[in-house]
Amino acid sequence: MSSTTSIPFKSALLWVVAIITAVAIAGWFAVSCSPGNSQAERPVSEDEAALLASMRQKNHDADPVALRMSLPVDGETLVVDGYMDWRVPMVYARVPADDGSYTLVQAVPGLMASRADDEAAFAAATVPEDGWTTRAMLSGAGSPLETTLDILVSSLFTLTAADADDPAELAEDATWREEGIIDGEPVDSFRAPIMVETGEPAADETAAAAPEALYSIDGEGVLRRFQVNTGAESLSAVDFLRDVAVDPAGLDPVDLLGGPAIAPAEVDEDLAEAISEVRYENWERSSEVELSVPVADGQVATGFGSVDWRTMTAYLHLEDPDGQRLMLARPGGFATLAVEDGELPETPPAEGWEVHKLSDEDVADSFGPVESLVYRLLEMAAEEPDDEERMAADARLLRTDGTEDEPEYVVEFPVNGDAQAEAGRSAYRYHLADDRLTEVEMMTYYGVASAEVAYEDYPMVAVPWEVADQIG
Repeated sequence: MSSTTSIPFKSALLWVVAIITAVAIAGWFAVSCSPGNSQAERPVSEDEAALLASMRQKNHDADPVALRMSLPVDGETLVVDGYMDWRVPMVYARVPADDGSYTLVQAVPGLMASRADDEAAFAAATVPEDGWTTRAMLSGAGSPLETTLDILVSSLFTLTAADADDPAELAEDATWREEGIIDGEPVDSFRAPIMVETGEPAADETAAAAPEALYSIDGEGVLRRFQVNTGAESLSAVDFLRDVAVDPAGLDPVDLLGGPAIAPAEVDEDLAEAISEVRYENWERSSEVELSVPVADGQVATGFGSVDWRTMTAYLHLEDPDGQRLMLARPGGFATLAVEDGELPETPPAEGWEVHKLSDEDVADSFGPVESLVYRLLEMAAEEPDDEERMAADARLLRTDGTEDEPEYVVEFPVNGDAQAEAGRSAYRYHLADDRLTEVEMMTYYGVASAEVAYEDYPMVAVPWEVADQIG
């Protein structure tokens, strides 16, 4: 069956629009970007409108840049250092706490991840690989600081576009505020709407009104400072430290946030053939499996065990904040058994299983992201090869990991029952090496779930007959 709990990769970009819209309606700019002590505002000139219109496109093509964020929180201004890579897009920052400690955070649209501090890694612009937990932006925030950071970071994600904005629109909507100096560079500051494509026409003039921000741009059209109202008495600000050298090699999001940037491309003839054979090659195989599934804000379920495609059986030990359990899954349903010892018995216990048939009306109540990923694993086998021409047309190569001699292809391709999605936005991704499946990824509300596959000849699992009779 197809998952109903996953969401397409990067569809979380819609969170940017949702957050900005929600906060604007709630009076995000009630304090407003008012002139204050600025020089007398005036309409922008044609040249200034063109300069402002090119700003987001310049960011889209730019290398990662160092940031210094100033956040007004609880009457104080908190300074947060970070890095921005609009090509992903991603923000990576080191956030101070009241007790003098720090937390590392990284964000992609819709999701925020955090872990214990690693000052040396951060100074080298390197993202540690492990120790991260994720949460949904805004709804998962647990403090005023997290809420303010979510709003500010989400607004940063709007500052990129593949094409230049319309100078004519900015000539109508933007105003020049003042000139100044930032990092030794002369800049002009403009008040203009947050520039983001909602994809939906506004219902009326009130709905069409976008929240505003302040943009300080140098003579080359490079953004030097960005200011928005995040609900405090003063504006949040981001300075882009263009003179700070940043090595982009270590600035990849962790797997929980989708991993390195992708560039969807058509697959070549050889890769299309390999993809069409992947599920067929699994039909008479079995595999070890390790699972990692974000299930709530700051919570990850883990699991290990086997998938036997010969009998279409998954047998796993799972652990999450609610405890440990064994799981048996077959095409007709799944069964779970609470345990405490952290072991996966070679032979499943004969009694005590709670059975959930997929035909039961209430099965959705017990079918979450873990179950979705397990069933996607079971779907990774087929009696016949998939249609090679269809894979050549519909599959996409997202990126190539590994080495030149031992490449690992990260791809997406349709499996029966999958909803159509734009290139790069399927709910599932597959890693292939040596024409074999090595990993399945699934986008969930709280981040990216992973099932790593390692082929191994397993004896067939002896499913208790009472369970087998109900789950197939």
